[in-house]
Amino acid sequence: MAKSILKLKARKLRIFGNSIKDIAHILNVSQSSVSLWCRDVKLSQEQLKKILGAKEYLIKRGRMKGAIFQRSKRLHAIQNAAKEAKVLSNLTEKEFFIAGLALYLAEGTKTYGTVQFTNSNKRMVKFMIKWFRYFYKIHNSDMKCSIHINAVHKSREADIMTFWKKYLRFKTENFTNIRYVKILAKKKYANHNNYYGTVDLRIKKSTYLLYKLNALTERLLSIPML
Repeated sequence: MAKSILKLKARKLRIFGNSIKDIAHILNVSQSSVSLWCRDVKLSQEQLKKILGAKEYLIKRGRMKGAIFQRSKRLHAIQNAAKEAKVLSNLTEKEFFIAGLALYLAEGTKTYGTVQFTNSNKRMVKFMIKWFRYFYKIHNSDMKCSIHINAVHKSREADIMTFWKKYLRFKTENFTNIRYVKILAKKKYANHNNYYGTVDLRIKKSTYLLYKLNALTERLLSIPML
């Protein structure tokens, strides 16, 4: 088709409010040619709004496609990671001991004469309770828990205490009063009513046990790596 005819058709389509990209697609020509042919065509405000609206829609659609792709990619990576994690099955006694020792090295006290493990992850706290029971024959009566949490949760005190008692299978005498931290919360999180604070798990009369754990964690760090 002659360029003059294409130019006339392009201008006519532009006058009717079509975008440069749409015209190029309809006539199967480059956008630069259409832009050159139609550069002096004036569009009304309504036509401009229509074109800009269409562009905004395409941009949003592209972003949505990108977000969906990224979400799919992330879920796929999580699924693969879960499959790879299945290589961990039942722990041997030695693996159980090293795992607990490593957790204590990261989250346990090294001074002050008392063995104490601090964490807000309920599963970690329960893991360490089992660890102390298994390897050092520590009974429930020798364990004491302190809960500390932001003061904005004070109205939930009964729920917080009930949660930890039930989850750790401890009695009232295993807990001290909840300690409230007076720090201004910048925002309220969606999981406000599902947060139960941080637990300090202390072992009574554990000075000599602390000496052993310090020696073991020091040894763990000094063992030659593979």
